[in-house]
Amino acid sequence: MATTSCGKQSSSGSEIQGIADVKKAATASCLAALGAAVLVSTPVMASVPPADPHSILTFQLENDAASIPGTDELYTSGERLGYVGPTGAVPGFVSGLGHSLFGAGLQRMEFDLQQVIFTPTNTQLYDPNPHDRPYAGQLSLRFSLIQDTTQTRSLAGVAVGVVGPASLAQSVQNGFHAVIGQTTNKGWHYQLHNEPTMDFFGGRIWRENVGDIGGVGVQVLPQLTGQVGNTEIYAQAGGIIRFGQGLDSDFGPALIQPQLSGTDAYTPTRPFVWYVFGGVLGRLVAHNLFIQGNSFQSSRSVPLTPLQGDLEVGAAMIFHGVRLSAVETFETPEFHNSSPAFQYGSVALSFRF
Repeated sequence: MATTSCGKQSSSGSEIQGIADVKKAATASCLAALGAAVLVSTPVMASVPPADPHSILTFQLENDAASIPGTDELYTSGERLGYVGPTGAVPGFVSGLGHSLFGAGLQRMEFDLQQVIFTPTNTQLYDPNPHDRPYAGQLSLRFSLIQDTTQTRSLAGVAVGVVGPASLAQSVQNGFHAVIGQTTNKGWHYQLHNEPTMDFFGGRIWRENVGDIGGVGVQVLPQLTGQVGNTEIYAQAGGIIRFGQGLDSDFGPALIQPQLSGTDAYTPTRPFVWYVFGGVLGRLVAHNLFIQGNSFQSSRSVPLTPLQGDLEVGAAMIFHGVRLSAVETFETPEFHNSSPAFQYGSVALSFRF
């Protein structure tokens, strides 16, 4: 038999008459190999979406009382006010860092003022169960760079804040309970002590069109995210599948991290956008201050469960630039002796201007 390689052919005497066919086959083989090498070695040029001159303001509330049945425990409340600037309004050094990390893409900045509140299961005990999660709250400012191509959204940011009485968690929760006539929580004097926090986070979302069913699009959005800091250290992977129209308007609804979040940035591709979705997430947690207690002082704490998972279901719509989303999240236990599962609701309302 003859053997072939690029630029070289060999044959026996009995194959002289087929030498032309061998040369043709060798040439085709070489061209195919060259084409494959080019495809492997040459990166696909990212498609950059059109610029967006609008800013976005978002109000978000997450609360276990918004779930069915409503409760008042564990991750009991989260409030967030977010601002996303227009594309291109990014400081030069931040823009350069983003391009060095993520390559080409359209950039914009996001700024969030956020508070999260955690309580034990039984909030009417003056001396809370030491085997339950401690009372804790955090008030933080988050600065994020969002960088988009038509198929991906990349995120990098830093959060600075405070845990403890300075987070105003006790004042917000018990003050709200007093206003609506509910019993205040009794064990806040055992909350975590004041401690400054700093966390660095980042991740990427991929947006892939699966198909179209009767004019309704189908997309999957895998996601990888992580965080390092004195509040939480984790790495996670997950994704959502969604059905709707105008799906290229965003990368999924916004949620308070670490849950799967498409961020507040969106650019409507039609006057009315809608979708329903479901998603799953797996998370490996190395540290959680809200569960394991203060870093430098003795405080209430419980053992961490490092392997965690979430399930999300919800819907979102964008009508003439206003986005409204509602999400129900189901969590596996975050610490030892916790209930088998926990759920809470999230509502976010965004305006473009």
